[in-house]
Amino acid sequence: MPFSYTAPTYTIEDQEREFADLSPEQKGELQADAYGRNADEIAILNEREITQQELDAFDEALETLPAEHNAEAAIAAKTVICPELVEHETNPSLFLRCENYNPRKAAKRFAAYWDFRVDLLGNEKAFLPISLAEGGAFDDDIELIRMMRESPTYRYILPNDIHGRSVWYVEADQHNEANWIFHRQEKMKFVFYAFHRLMKKQASISRGIVSIVMMNDKGHFKLSKFDRIRYKQNAKFIRECLPIKFRAQHLIANRSTLAVDLLAPAALYFCSSDFKLRCIDHWLYGEPKESFLRSLEPFGFKRRGLPESLGGTYQFNMSWVEEHMNEE
Repeated sequence: MPFSYTAPTYTIEDQEREFADLSPEQKGELQADAYGRNADEIAILNEREITQQELDAFDEALETLPAEHNAEAAIAAKTVICPELVEHETNPSLFLRCENYNPRKAAKRFAAYWDFRVDLLGNEKAFLPISLAEGGAFDDDIELIRMMRESPTYRYILPNDIHGRSVWYVEADQHNEANWIFHRQEKMKFVFYAFHRLMKKQASISRGIVSIVMMNDKGHFKLSKFDRIRYKQNAKFIRECLPIKFRAQHLIANRSTLAVDLLAPAALYFCSSDFKLRCIDHWLYGEPKESFLRSLEPFGFKRRGLPESLGGTYQFNMSWVEEHMNEE
């Protein structure tokens, strides 16, 4: 069975039982998502035009959400403060597609997204475009974004896989300097900006995202440096706010360390059950880089689309900040 999912108190028996409790249809969907077999079918579904009736149902659901969903920021942004920005950056169609056209679930995700955005960026910046250009929400954070992006830990976007899905990449090296000099909020701002870049890709919208996390700890991980609040914040953003779907997540390690044995289960603890079920472990202890490539290839990855650390030939573009500023 190629799937595993972890949390601090889960045993192997618990994991097997959770997977076994799924219906045949649910198991088939996970398998298809993992190997990209249903990517074309998903794209057809997500590329159809949203009807006015569906948009009206979304608006009604948003207006009638209970108070605990904190929809005030979302309603204000959509109707008063920046309706054109909402239309361009966080169009309700994104949230409807993410929630399989369920208007109430889409409205809840839309409200959660805007509540998170205001909490992260503050009222002064939250209703500005997510941009590095002058007048954008990140125009004061250019150096932060550049330094985070140039860190080996935060490479973040690889070429699409062979099924046309966007690929998110992280090297989870706790010893890297970026993990020591940046505050929790600064790291989250980078993640927020990076995911907005992914949201602009048609592949992310129509086919979803697959992620690769390289557990490149090198034995430096310390439990005292594990930031539970940051991992909980990241997981909440992905689970409740982000209007694009993760189809699979690949966890890779070539040695047994505290980061592999404790960090991954602790981080996944905050994720949804569905997300955990989509995690695929590649524990290739003592194996060379070529083994990473061989292990990933069946899931739709090729050498040209993977970085050197995974046995590939892809070279990261280090001038991307300037390119993004020109685009924006």
